[in-house]
Amino acid sequence: MVDTPVLLTIGSVCVGFVLFVTAASGARGGWHRGLVIALFVAAVCFLTAVPLTVALTAGV
Repeated sequence: MVDTPVLLTIGSVCVGFVLFVTAASGARGGWHRGLVIALFVAAVCFLTAVPLTVALTAGV
């Protein structure tokens, strides 16, 4: 069975990827600049900060 930290990391990376693709699509589509920046910041957080925190908490 897969441990909880692994599932959290995989889920976080998936959410981050979706947010990143959405932000890139919005940037090309001419969405409001503040929304695109917020999506990019959220994507970077889900792709880096959450997996790093989970890894450090799990003692990997």
